[in-house]
Amino acid sequence: YELIDGALVRTHREELDVVGATTEVRALVGRRQPDLILVNDDDLTFAKIRLDERSLQMLTSHVGDIAESLPRTLCWAALWDMTRDAEIPARDYLTAVLTGIGGESDIGVVQSLLRQAQSAITSFADPSWAPTGRALLADTAHTALLAAEPGSDLQLTWTRTFAATAGSPLELDRLRGLLDGGVVVAGLSIDTDLRWSLLARLVSLGAAGDAEIDAELERDRTSAGQRQAAMLRALRPTADAKAQAWQLAVEDTELPNAVQAAVIAGFWHGEQLDLLAPYVQRYFDVVGRVWQERSGEMAQNVIVGLFPSAVVSTAVVQATDAYLDGNDVPPAMARLLSEGRDGVVRSLRARERDAAAG
Repeated sequence: YELIDGALVRTHREELDVVGATTEVRALVGRRQPDLILVNDDDLTFAKIRLDERSLQMLTSHVGDIAESLPRTLCWAALWDMTRDAEIPARDYLTAVLTGIGGESDIGVVQSLLRQAQSAITSFADPSWAPTGRALLADTAHTALLAAEPGSDLQLTWTRTFAATAGSPLELDRLRGLLDGGVVVAGLSIDTDLRWSLLARLVSLGAAGDAEIDAELERDRTSAGQRQAAMLRALRPTADAKAQAWQLAVEDTELPNAVQAAVIAGFWHGEQLDLLAPYVQRYFDVVGRVWQERSGEMAQNVIVGLFPSAVVSTAVVQATDAYLDGNDVPPAMARLLSEGRDGVVRSLRARERDAAAG
């Protein structure tokens, strides 16, 4: 692929059968190295694609300029896979998304890229750089929601991303304005679901609390509203709120499954780690009892949902190993704990890679 008149277009193609660990492409020997080399660009087989350094540099700035949707999708997938495997810095993935997402018109692709960008910031970026990345994404999202076609799915998607990443005083004022009607964006319908999303960000940062949650629940007196309120109460950045949420999720046997899941969803938060650090050991103190005493779904909610994945540290890995080595853990429970451990190990590697890029 070569960058020609602002577009990355395929200029040469070789098709071959891959046999064994290494297959030489002799027809390419002696040719000038192009801007991008993409293996399997017609998606002819299942392949885990890796990109050379020159291709990576090109894609970071120009992935959105690939003319055809299929190879562009394969490049997005390769960039994300390399981010998860700590082969490229999370900040480079975010740069690729911010520069290239404008070339995507499929709403499903846009939503997927924005979810992955948020995951890159939260789970894979150096924590000292993550606020910078979050601010970049929030600024891009705000600009994009204003520029999007009024009433479109794209406008709503960018609004949700802005609601999830806003952090500066000005941005929080904009969230409040969207909630109270002081800020109006042409075509944007602030429905019940979006209202809860806007309020969730304010609550998570301590910019709203019980009064606002109660008022929103008064507007939405449905079972869904009750679940949202339960999640937001768990999301409050106070020690008392976390203690109450823990008690509900772990000890309250009368709590409906769906409400328990909502409480758990609000408990861990990547920007509240000082509050949450004590719950790493508490988790391992209770998981065995929870597995024995609670019903299958509610026990799994706790084992999976309250695993301290947000606390990306060797201490969590060591605590998991100690629990698995020191207890007679049922195989199904051991699998869930091992999966949580693997996620933390992946994040540790990715954060180390991202920090090295700083």
